[in-house]
Amino acid sequence: MCMATQRKTILVVHSGDPADIRRLLGTLGHIAVSASGRRAALKVLCTVRFDIVLTSVGGTQPGSDCSFVQELRLAAPGTAVVGFRQHGPDAANDAWMKECDATIRAPLSSSRLQWALDFELRYFGN
Repeated sequence: MCMATQRKTILVVHSGDPADIRRLLGTLGHIAVSASGRRAALKVLCTVRFDIVLTSVGGTQPGSDCSFVQELRLAAPGTAVVGFRQHGPDAANDAWMKECDATIRAPLSSSRLQWALDFELRYFGN
């Protein structure tokens, strides 16, 4: 199995079961922690520093002025945000995905994840 060129601490924000994603990141040599949604992610970001937030959750909550990606940036300045989508493109998905530092399309694989973490984020400085 290919090991990470630089070990990252990654917060996985996924509305489904993130266990497979955490295991996949672990096999790549990264440390992964999961949050079950927006509130949990923002709460953990107030106490722990992550290199990357990998999220399938995006868009704007009703009654909010900013998107979840913008909320992540406020809670954790300097943390890279990588968005991934489970299904095909749609206008709502595309809007928040453009706010991310990198994007990955499902199905997630070790090569797609490593590409985003090593190549797409190389200019981000992490």
